[in-house]
Order: sequence, then structure tokens, then C-alpha cells
Amino acid sequence: MSTSENTTPADDAASDDTPAAAAPADDAPEANAPAADAFLDAGRAATAPGVLSAETFALASLLLLAPAATGQRLFELFGRFAFTDVTLETEGHLASVNADLLAYGGLGVLTVLTASLSLFLGRATTRPWARWLSSATVLAGGLFVVLAIVTYVIAAGRI
Repeated sequence: MSTSENTTPADDAASDDTPAAAAPADDAPEANAPAADAFLDAGRAATAPGVLSAETFALASLLLLAPAATGQRLFELFGRFAFTDVTLETEGHLASVNADLLAYGGLGVLTVLTASLSLFLGRATTRPWARWLSSATVLAGGLFVVLAIVTYVIAAGRI
């Protein structure tokens, strides 16, 4: 018997020219890793948002909405003029009411503009929460603008 014929099963598997034998088993997950990451990322390349990104303007619109949403004066004025027969005594009182309504309406307009800019700047790489936040602040800011305009029209007719 010659020694070349005495081979072990491990030697036979190593000398086989199959693709599984050519590539080590631990390289297979690394070859599929980019495809798995692309599937999880939905084809988006992760980029860091900049200072003038959609995410930044979405957060700015939320900060602009906060004073109007937490303040009670707009709702108080609307309830006062819409559901009661209160009249304004002087022009000075009307100016005070107009200043409040202008502040709330102005914040609402700035909120809508900033959130709309965020939606306009959004791309495929924009995070979904920024789009949702921008959409919600456009709706809420628009509600505050409409409420301020309606309250102003009712208050101006009560002189």
C-alpha cells in the first residue's frame, strides 16, 4: 500500500473543488451582510442630518408650536367672544385683544411655514419621524391660525 492512497475523509473534502470547500464557512454571513443591511434600511444610505435639514426644521416647528399649544389665552378669547355676548368697551381693549391674536396667529403661521419647509426639504433619506412631526405641526399650526382669524373677526364685530 502506498501512502498516497491512504487518505482520510477530511483530506478528501479539502481537495474537492466544490464552491463550499473553496470558501470558508464563516465568510458566508459577511457576503450576505450588505444585502441584509440594504433590506433593513429600505435602500437608504444613512446620512447625518445637517443644520438645515428636514429634521431640524421639523423640531423647530414643534418648538414654535409649543407656546400656542400650551397657552390658554387664544382659547379663552375664542370662548369669550364666540359663546357670550360680551362687547369691547374701548378701542384700547380691542388693541390688547388684537395683540394677543396677532401673537398666536403669527406663531401659527411661522409653525406652518417651518413645517412646510421641512416637508419640502425631505428626501428619501429623511427619517420618518420628521415627516410625521412636520405633517402634524402643519395641521395643528393651521388650526391655530384659523382659530385666531375667526376670533379676530368675531371680536372686531363686537365694538
